Amino acid sequence: MKSYIGGWDMEIHIKERDTFYICGYCVETTLAQNDDDVSALYDDFFDNQKDAILMKLNDCKKGYYGLIWNTKDHERYCYLLGVEVGQENTAPENAVLKKVSSTKYAVASFPQGEDIIKAWTEFFYKEIPKAGFRVNDEDNAYFEFYHDGVQGEFELWVPVVKADAVIKTKAI
Repeated sequence: MKSYIGGWDMEIHIKERDTFYICGYCVETTLAQNDDDVSALYDDFFDNQKDAILMKLNDCKKGYYGLIWNTKDHERYCYLLGVEVGQENTAPENAVLKKVSSTKYAVASFPQGEDIIKAWTEFFYKEIPKAGFRVNDEDNAYFEFYHDGVQGEFELWVPVVKADAVIKTKAI
């Protein structure tokens, strides 16, 4: 499934991903405060070498994640900057270890320098529905993945179901 955005073709892939764990540092924010809060998180992460702390954890994998989950409907959300690690780890001081459950994702790759807000908006609200899917809000874990550093190419991962699928709600 291909689409044309920002002068290049966006190709959407549907991938199953097993449960995995991300350990990192987190900020709760809003859309209005996103740029300031997330920029401060990134600055703190790299200026204070928190990436080096995380790299010492068991089964740490190469690459960085920007994991997002909603905390109050779609008004507030958490953004966690971290790395994939093994489940047996204990989060370092002031860090968070977050389990990301197994599910099906729509995935798209973006070139270095692409406007990430524009990429998220186009992918989330236009390209996923155009491909015959809808966001599976039940999973409530969306992420950016940077293979070679946060200034390079990146992927967006969004949990999805077929547009005509019925999502079973969890009993309370």
